[in-house]
Amino acid sequence: MENGKTSLNIRKLKKQVKGITLIALVVTIIVLLILAGIALNLTIGQNGIFSRAQTAANTWRNAESNEQLAMGELEDWMDGYMNGNGGNQGGDNTTVVDDVTIPDGFYYAGGSKDTGLVISDDPNDEIEWNEETSTNAVPNDLEGNQFVWVPVANPENYFIDATATLNTNATGTGKEKEVTTNVYSNLTIRSGDQSKYTAGAPGTEKTEEENAVTREPDVLSGYDTDEQYYEKILEFDSPKEMAESFVAEYKAMSNSIKKYNGFYIGRYELSGSVEDPTEEAGASLTNQNWYNLYKACQNVVTGKENVKSTMIYGVQWDATMDWLKATKFQADPSKVDTDSSSWGNYGSSSKIDTGSNTTYEANGIFDLAGNCWEWTQEAYSTNSRVVRGGNYFDSGSYSPASGRYYRYPNLSYSSSSSRATLYMS
Repeated sequence: MENGKTSLNIRKLKKQVKGITLIALVVTIIVLLILAGIALNLTIGQNGIFSRAQTAANTWRNAESNEQLAMGELEDWMDGYMNGNGGNQGGDNTTVVDDVTIPDGFYYAGGSKDTGLVISDDPNDEIEWNEETSTNAVPNDLEGNQFVWVPVANPENYFIDATATLNTNATGTGKEKEVTTNVYSNLTIRSGDQSKYTAGAPGTEKTEEENAVTREPDVLSGYDTDEQYYEKILEFDSPKEMAESFVAEYKAMSNSIKKYNGFYIGRYELSGSVEDPTEEAGASLTNQNWYNLYKACQNVVTGKENVKSTMIYGVQWDATMDWLKATKFQADPSKVDTDSSSWGNYGSSSKIDTGSNTTYEANGIFDLAGNCWEWTQEAYSTNSRVVRGGNYFDSGSYSPASGRYYRYPNLSYSSSSSRATLYMS
């Protein structure tokens, strides 16, 4: 590595210069002593000044050696950090690989930041990053929960920094029950979506033209106020407490994207069960209402100090679609928005196990197009949540990867699943 060689040469030069300086100093002292007429034996004898100077020099060299060793280790670490080879990042146990921060408890499992860097929470899945082979293939036998890094070059484009009050019909009447947020999603509305969608601020259920509004974070007056959902499933004491939790999580997610310039998306549709959810290849978790899938997504990753999982947000789906188009993983990037038939399970009348068909992989992520509609945290009108990505009943032109549709969150659908994402502190 060129940077490593440069650092080594600099350290050697510093040591040589210091050695020359010390020798010159000793010679100068001897000459001065001779000129002053001091007996030579007092200078170079066993207990003479020269001997003591030599002892001091040896002591200095030993100290210098230890210091240089420590400095060398530090410089090597910095070289690794700056070149994306890994390094501790600021006090916790996160590491950096290919300029991507890997949270504590996760391990690099293959790929690159340009085409999909994959991490896993199983140490058996860890492989060594090789900058010479930045397109490291991802093994097909990974054992842990897997996530893929989605770079977000301009986070400010995806968020609106303004104050908005969440749906007061859901949180209750009166100022003391209002819940506000100072940031919310700047959602991208695709012109070809199946219904008329308008993006808006939390608390706005309809526009003046009576168009239903999609927004996040927000709560629904239609279903979120029912205690069988907010209390029995999500375990909140009140709709207001649920709204406050939604806001806190949203702020943490948006701050994470702004801090790290990206986020981790689940590599697969949610699998396993509500009680034991996973982000692994397998049968997609369906036939569950939105509340159960929201809870399941939060339980994919638990007990980690600086990272949490949650159900994917609509704004994260938008950012993922933008990344796919920017990297041109398809020869025609417009297929993300117009016709995703070539890379999704469409028109088959039956779902497949998520991750089972490599044709349906996009930058390391499986089944973003077709297979199952995926619940997001977008609230729509008073009584719906938004699903994204199309499903196995539809065609890839009718419901492409970036497409959205709405469904009632209290109902379970055989064609609807979800996907977890990670946000770091």
